[in-house]
Amino acid sequence: MDDEKNSSSYKMRGSDCQRILNALPRLAMLIDLDGRIRFWNEGGEHVFGYTPAEAEGQYVWFLYPDRNEAIFREELIRLKRGESIDGTFRGRHKDGSRIWVDVKRHILTMGDGEELILGTASDITEAVETKRDFARNERKMQSILDTAVEGIITIDETATIESFNKAAEKIFGYSAAEVIGKNVKILMPSPYREEHDQYMQNYLETGEKRIIGIGREVRGKRKNGDIFPMSLAVSEVKVDGETIFTGIVRDISSRRRLENEILQISEEERRKIGQELHDGLGQMLTGIGLIAQNLANKLKSNELPGAEDVQEIADMVREADQQARSLSHGLVHMEIEEEGLEVALKQLCRRARRLFNIECHLNLDSMPAVEDKVAILHLYRIVQEAISNAVKHGYATIVNVQVQMEKRYLELRVLDNGVGFSNTKDSSKEKGIGVNTMIYRANMLGGYLNIGENSEGQTVVNCRFPLSEFENSNKQD
Repeated sequence: MDDEKNSSSYKMRGSDCQRILNALPRLAMLIDLDGRIRFWNEGGEHVFGYTPAEAEGQYVWFLYPDRNEAIFREELIRLKRGESIDGTFRGRHKDGSRIWVDVKRHILTMGDGEELILGTASDITEAVETKRDFARNERKMQSILDTAVEGIITIDETATIESFNKAAEKIFGYSAAEVIGKNVKILMPSPYREEHDQYMQNYLETGEKRIIGIGREVRGKRKNGDIFPMSLAVSEVKVDGETIFTGIVRDISSRRRLENEILQISEEERRKIGQELHDGLGQMLTGIGLIAQNLANKLKSNELPGAEDVQEIADMVREADQQARSLSHGLVHMEIEEEGLEVALKQLCRRARRLFNIECHLNLDSMPAVEDKVAILHLYRIVQEAISNAVKHGYATIVNVQVQMEKRYLELRVLDNGVGFSNTKDSSKEKGIGVNTMIYRANMLGGYLNIGENSEGQTVVNCRFPLSEFENSNKQD
């Protein structure tokens, strides 16, 4: 079974998928890999003016005056690599007018195994045009912001909240009157709350960005104390010489719950397969090995021909038994359940050395006391996937796994001497799925994952997690 694919793809029947998408208030469509629209929900008419009957069967680029098949093909390659191709695009409405739409896309695997692109689009024409006239028409902008689905918050250079729309009130549980005039860190959990003022000061002094201009998943804190995952995109604008930062927030708790359920199903399938390997195939191979060994001993003691051949068979069966048991341990993750993360990572590196014939080293500067089994499993699977990618796609021969604590964060790095993702010719969907799975797991722990290259030319998978998330992981969905 292809575990990477099962752990990062949504699998559902077409009828279930269409029912869910029709319930969405914005455009949602399914596009095949040739670019033809296969399904168009009822919300599409509100965005582009086309009914499902008019849109289905058309090539998706007919909606965008500045796009064509070549751009679609290029973005499809990037999408399969796991890259984000979301953005704001200029669209063509049925009546000929030009609109601005916020587009999100990802690969969706249907129940029959067919891959389709799930694309969603929201009409943000008014928001884009209103931003251009913000200084002259603040009252009109505020009325539009209050009808937006996403939470929209503006702050000044001192991180003081200046506006807080209705959607933001619903997301965070505060009224606008309760937060306007206060520091935006009131909406953040630790350790982000303690670090935000310093981050703002560093940005204003050096221009170094972490989130501004880059969408990212972060953690928010509601008025009642609940911590939740949210998508945050921050932009800045100069108005009368002052810098205003605008944050667009989307509560993605439901999506994360669904992704977590999918990963749990995948882990259960891994467990079943691993148990079958261990209890079924492993036991059978052990028995065959013993019979072959006994036969080899009898032939040898009686000086009969074929003793060496039977001994070779016994040795091969014993090796196959060892490999099957190693695979079963990797799938069932017994070390995690019995010994914890540190022992499991050590065993993972030992198996990598044996199965892939590489150097694999583990460097533990310090290991936090993480007791939550779900958090431990996410960390373990990230390292497991990173090692697998380094060998299969990067052709690495040396892999170093590093774990250390830095202030209130856990730093997890996997470095290898392979060719890296940007240089490999392998553009298979499995690689993109594997990377997306690591990103999902990192996000579920309240952290983030980056893949890059260090000064020594090594490929680096770098994960950073707030330690407070491990303490709170049992309390969250």
